[in-house]
Amino acid sequence: MAKAGLPPVGENHLRGITVTITLLDEALCEIQEWADGRARGSVLYEERNRLTPKQREAIRAELQQVRAVLRELRDRFGLEPTIQDAGSAICASCAALWAYLVELEGKHLRRYGAPPPGLTEYLDPKVAELIERLQRISTIARASGTEGGKDNGHGSAEAEARRGPR
Repeated sequence: MAKAGLPPVGENHLRGITVTITLLDEALCEIQEWADGRARGSVLYEERNRLTPKQREAIRAELQQVRAVLRELRDRFGLEPTIQDAGSAICASCAALWAYLVELEGKHLRRYGAPPPGLTEYLDPKVAELIERLQRISTIARASGTEGGKDNGHGSAEAEARRGPR
């Protein structure tokens, strides 16, 4: 693929360039959320956003500059954006979390030594419930964006709108 002023770029190089700058662009989305004031919290996880208004504005300005370079690279190499489907991402997260949760079962905890009496009897049903609930979430997410098995396009249109002009 040769663009003006560039020698042909092989598929392997192009793949490496694409993956790296796509990961960068995804990270920029999270940085943007923090610059916009994000501070999520739950039962065992909490974010503290202590960025000052001046810091937030400076970060937003830098993000604009980084994205300008990314747009240039996208255009120069003819790259297509990666569309992340929320349902697929949820299913992948649930699968990864399932693997971690299984490690909390009593038979796996023994690798750290004998668990104290009653721990596995208490923890194993809790782990089983968490795994079951993640499986339910995954099942629900598999149906996201579809009605009667057909893609309704909402996820793609939203992503397209956020991406802005090309």
